[in-house]
Amino acid sequence: MPVILGYAAGFAGLCALVACFGRGINWAVTGQAPRTLRPALDRLDAWMAARRPRPEPIPPVLLALELDRLARHVRFVDESDMPNKAERLTAARLAYDHALRDYCRAVDIPVPTAIRGLSREQRFDMESALIGAGHEW
Repeated sequence: MPVILGYAAGFAGLCALVACFGRGINWAVTGQAPRTLRPALDRLDAWMAARRPRPEPIPPVLLALELDRLARHVRFVDESDMPNKAERLTAARLAYDHALRDYCRAVDIPVPTAIRGLSREQRFDMESALIGAGHEW
């Protein structure tokens, strides 16, 4: 009888080990932690976030320089004859829109919520607001 209990305990331990490995592999593949570990991981994330230093805001002068560089790049791509011109132009405009939003946020100008790029009207309104506030690039 004790031998059978030993085999049963060993088999149960092996099953538990395989289940843990399976959950670990699932966590590694999907990125979703096992349910039993989520509270501890949430506390760890909160603790690490509290210790992380706040990023310093970028000065508006540097944002203006970046916006100028990106505007020149958009014009260059628009006038060029490189392959995949549409994709290059879209990427350049998205980068310009992102820098324009950052610049407007840095000088407290309202920014429209757009998931992708800005429309021509939104871009014009933001540029006009920046120029009206005395900023140039």
